Amino acid sequence: MVCEHRYRKIACSFDNPRLYQCLTCGIIFNGGLPRNLDLKGLYKTYYKNELGGRFNRGVEYIVRAFRFFRAFKIFTIYPGAKRILDIGSGRGFMLYYLKKYYRYTRTIGIQISKNAFDFSRNKLGLEIYDRDLLDLSLEENSFDIITLWHVLEHLVDPERYIERIHSLLAAKGKLVIEVPNFSSWTRAMTGKYWLGLDPDYHVNFFTPEILSSLIKKHGFTIKTTHTFSLEYSVFISVQSLVSMVTRTNHIFFRSLQARGVTRHLLLHALLFILLAPFCLFINLLLYYSGRGEVLLIIAEKA
Repeated sequence: MVCEHRYRKIACSFDNPRLYQCLTCGIIFNGGLPRNLDLKGLYKTYYKNELGGRFNRGVEYIVRAFRFFRAFKIFTIYPGAKRILDIGSGRGFMLYYLKKYYRYTRTIGIQISKNAFDFSRNKLGLEIYDRDLLDLSLEENSFDIITLWHVLEHLVDPERYIERIHSLLAAKGKLVIEVPNFSSWTRAMTGKYWLGLDPDYHVNFFTPEILSSLIKKHGFTIKTTHTFSLEYSVFISVQSLVSMVTRTNHIFFRSLQARGVTRHLLLHALLFILLAPFCLFINLLLYYSGRGEVLLIIAEKA
């Protein structure tokens, strides 16, 4: 049975949003977003240009390098895998690298944002679908590995996706999920200034205990859990702290999506430089503590 969150309590309340916790399944969810949310409409321009990017050109090259690293991580998680489904596949570079360098025979992505979908299909030649996973007719037991990189927090009914993913994975297939960690040290410290909150897009929030319980409920065995990401952890920590100190709305992060330099941006950049080494040290210390910035769980179909 999939939980419908009928019984809930207030988890925390900011100016926006108010977060509730389901008393049945434990999931924390954003009370400011409707349960019948039109995801395709919301994410139509999430990837902002015809190249499928979200950030300035220089930043996009850094993102692309991280996708190369992500493909290598997938290889280390399951060296024998040859069939992958990536839900919320961005521009598709991870799939592209797996196909090109690791000889994957089947690389399928799901991407509902039009610009990223067009780039993945037309520029990279990938098999990409612009429909919801729950609306697709995919063969059961047909994938070695299924990934959701910072996607589950965007989905209205995450439990239904976990249930569907279990049916699509082959025996001993791997599930990889990465989400912002609601138990992170900066979430507790910075409150509404936590970058991982992102109330315009994030529907659900997870702690290690909540996400592990959800995954195990649907027939998975947890293999690895940690709370560090080279790509996200330091940036989320620093931006959250800077926003709290300056009482601003993530100016440096938003500048990466726009053009131009302002006096305020230079101050924020300086604070980033000063705080980054400290935040890197803290996040590495918290690697397996459950208090790091980003939660990664690798599970196996039982």
